[in-house]
Amino acid sequence: MKCIIIIAGLFALSACNKQLDALRPHNVTNEDAQFSTPEGFGQAALGLYPMITTGVAMENSSFGYGDITMFLAEAHGNNIRSNDLGPNRYSNAFDYLNAPDKDHSWTYYLWRGSYFTILHANKLLDNVKKDEQRPAVLQAKAEALFIRAFVYFNLVRFYAKPYYQEGANTPGVMLITTAANSTDYKPARAATKEVYAQIVTDLETAIPLFAQEKSNSFAGKLAATALLSRVYLYMGGTFQQPDATANQKAVNYADQVINSNKYTLLKDNEYRAYYNSSNAANKEDIFAANMDFGSASISMQYAFPPQINYTGGYYRPSADLLTRISKTDLRAAHYVTNVTPGYENDSIATVKYMYKYTAIYSKSPFRYIRLAEVYLNRAEANVKLGKNEVALADLNIIRNRAGLASVNLSGQALFDEILLQRRLELSFEGHNGFDYFRNGLPMVRNYTSASSAAMTIPANSPKILLRIPQEEITLNPNLTQNEQ
Repeated sequence: MKCIIIIAGLFALSACNKQLDALRPHNVTNEDAQFSTPEGFGQAALGLYPMITTGVAMENSSFGYGDITMFLAEAHGNNIRSNDLGPNRYSNAFDYLNAPDKDHSWTYYLWRGSYFTILHANKLLDNVKKDEQRPAVLQAKAEALFIRAFVYFNLVRFYAKPYYQEGANTPGVMLITTAANSTDYKPARAATKEVYAQIVTDLETAIPLFAQEKSNSFAGKLAATALLSRVYLYMGGTFQQPDATANQKAVNYADQVINSNKYTLLKDNEYRAYYNSSNAANKEDIFAANMDFGSASISMQYAFPPQINYTGGYYRPSADLLTRISKTDLRAAHYVTNVTPGYENDSIATVKYMYKYTAIYSKSPFRYIRLAEVYLNRAEANVKLGKNEVALADLNIIRNRAGLASVNLSGQALFDEILLQRRLELSFEGHNGFDYFRNGLPMVRNYTSASSAAMTIPANSPKILLRIPQEEITLNPNLTQNEQ
């Protein structure tokens, strides 16, 4: 790949030959020229963000990377009830069918879009010299490392067994850390623990390289630190068989974010209106995909648009979730009456993706990391370490902010309440299914939905994993497919 095309800040690779080089148009930049200045590195880093927001780099899809990752995490959980008879890509995930082809599932778009982004991050990183000292170039390097780690973390969550299973020696995903590969490069799946090790290395390498802290729409030192707290939490084992080293690191990184005092938990009316705003000026958001100049389509899965001639809102908050939110809980404000025609009995919708919702799209940001999660990360890690008092303190901070009274719990009861508060606090934000399975817990749906019966999915079921796109298996015989 010899050229980098930059259009409206979107950094995309394209092959070109010498004849095309001679006729290169104004919006095409040769790779050598692109990375000849700090500004060129900055442009390349900037182009990575659309790829984890609306971009999937695939044809015939308005459902972008943020839409896919946020929806699929909920589709494998029990926060939503489906009114969608399907068959389609949404119901396929909700019903745990996990088809490997692009016509029936989102796996093709997620897998290909993820490696498209990784390729771009690798191209930038390949061009950073080992003795590089320029702050702007090191900033771009740090952002590329963060994005690569973020994407790999999502890949390993969707396609690999939870870290605690089989010593993390299970098949992970392809681990590609350079763009300098031949056209016949066909890597096998690295072990899950190898992928996690690379994620940790990327984030820990990035942290000291950040030369500036931008807005929460961009990667930064504390965003990388917060993500590390989550990564180590996923490595921390179950409550019955915890990994003390990983949990302590989850605590340490959470401490750094919380003690920085850069972020604050929104309170009272500000908290009630949390999702009726952009992330740009939000003091609780740590890293979010900003939609002020774009749009997301996940909104139509959760709410019916105000315009006529559109359908939407086929995935509603489950009664199992709603009955756990008391009337005094401020989080009740995050659910409103919104009727999808023909489904009057399922009239409650989440507002988390209804900010400036018109027709199919909304301006709601994808809130990938926020301070409330970091408190809950620390609480869960501490209870697994047997530090009940400090875990309880963090739990009660989250409960009190929601308008709930403090509780006095320890051990298993405390752990259970922390997971419940994670469910209530972080609903529809990409955590639900993972929080069960990484803790060795079954995902229980005690309700029916459209074509889906009530079900219990154990954490060791192959159904918890997406299947690798069949096209990739065909092209790369070294890839092994997930069972079903």
